[in-house]
Amino acid sequence: MENKRLGAKLWIAIILIGIAGQLAWAIENQYINLWVYSQTGDAKYITWMTTASSIVATVTTFFMGALSDKLGKRKLFISLGYTVWGVMVALFGVMSFTNLLPLSGGDAVMALLMVGLMNTIIDCLMTFFGSTSNDAAFNAFVTDQTNEKNRPLVESIISVMPLIAMALMFVIGGALGLPGALAEGEAQSEFAARIAQPWFIFFLIVGVFTTAVGVICFFLLPKDTIQPSRGEKYIKKLVIGFLPKTIKENKGFYITLLCFLFFNIGVDSFMPYYLVYFQSTLGIVEGDFFLAMAFILGLSSAIVVVIGFFLERIGKMKMLFPAIILMSAGAMSFFFSGDNMVPAIISGILLMTGYLVGTAALGAELRDQTPKNDVGATQGVRMVFCVLLPMVIGSNLSNAVFQSQYINEFGQTAAAPDKWMFIVTASAALLALVPAVVLALYKKKHPANQDA
Repeated sequence: MENKRLGAKLWIAIILIGIAGQLAWAIENQYINLWVYSQTGDAKYITWMTTASSIVATVTTFFMGALSDKLGKRKLFISLGYTVWGVMVALFGVMSFTNLLPLSGGDAVMALLMVGLMNTIIDCLMTFFGSTSNDAAFNAFVTDQTNEKNRPLVESIISVMPLIAMALMFVIGGALGLPGALAEGEAQSEFAARIAQPWFIFFLIVGVFTTAVGVICFFLLPKDTIQPSRGEKYIKKLVIGFLPKTIKENKGFYITLLCFLFFNIGVDSFMPYYLVYFQSTLGIVEGDFFLAMAFILGLSSAIVVVIGFFLERIGKMKMLFPAIILMSAGAMSFFFSGDNMVPAIISGILLMTGYLVGTAALGAELRDQTPKNDVGATQGVRMVFCVLLPMVIGSNLSNAVFQSQYINEFGQTAAAPDKWMFIVTASAALLALVPAVVLALYKKKHPANQDA
């Protein structure tokens, strides 16, 4: 197959949309967790948001992916979705403990609950527009515009975007003094009030940027080239990914999804709590925190970008197995590293590199195995295996094994993330080796699906 050149304009579109989307997702997956933890001091609200948003993301992608196929619209879904997505991001900064305390009648415990509930609701609204534009439309758009030859490079670049987005997130947040840390002798409620204004500005900046990208997309993206599937009933498009006939005809797609399921359970066992763990559990704050993140994100990104250029030549499956083992090793290294900064950085590099390389390899393989006539419709199936189940199972398993509970200033029992979540990560990653072996054997029996 010929290695199709994407062209400068298409590359700019993919990179710009990818960075803006991943910045919004990075905030949704990371900084929002720090934001809510700064306002409540309780990890259970992070689990609430993770579980609820994963359900919304999956249902949204399920319906909107099929709808984008039926209407033949990718550009409109991406552009309009990003425009409103940014507005939702900006709303987070309004849902602070200080702002909601008067609405609770001065009841601090009720205000904490309102912070958790309102941020979860905004998170779900944000996820609806983000999943419509990014998970459903943009993912299908990338699949439409690439082929088996250039996907590994495109997928590697896309897989690094979350780390680039996290770096941008840290730069913007750092300039505003975020995420901040409790001062000695400072009560949680006092810290929540002190840090609320910088957080508001942070969410406003990122929200405006995301909306601006959405507006630009109306002019930057090429016209849709896919043909509307108006001849098929919409309800059929919704369920096509779950039909026995579809599964039988696309076994490689579903085996890859099964591997992604266990791999992402491992990822989502630590990712929602990762930054909180560094800040609150390890006590790595302010300058040391940004230094640690710079080493972890910088080295991991560099390694993955280099690997991306050779991923197709080496073979996706040959990179997948080491990536899974590396992520598991990084998780176990975290478990035994204690609260020392240097071992934490080394563990973080191992963990993130394994996660990113594995995601790039699985992502490229999944695009190759995606049914060509139902790209949008099968995005919902992808979300069930890659987002919904992993986020619900991973985050709740970790929350269940946390050992670091304490009584807050209002007499409530609260939880803080601890090292036991990495046991869940390592175990799930190793379980992913089973479907990975099955996938490798399947590809050997079907030479047409082998890496070039």
